[in-house]
Amino acid sequence: MTQVFEISGMHCGGCASRVQQAAATLAPGATVTLDPPRLTLPEGTTLDTEALNRKLAELGDYRAKGPLAQG
Repeated sequence: MTQVFEISGMHCGGCASRVQQAAATLAPGATVTLDPPRLTLPEGTTLDTEALNRKLAELGDYRAKGPLAQG
């Protein structure tokens, strides 16, 4: 199952790029989209929401919600 997190606080491509770089340090291969504002992990990769939010807090006012159900 693929983990998908909704990311709040992203408003532009620069935000998405910062979140992408941070996520890649925790889960290589993670992808971030701005519309919708989501972080998707590669199949078989898992990430704890709290660990992700700690990493995002270092960047600014970004917050992950999830993981959302994804098939």
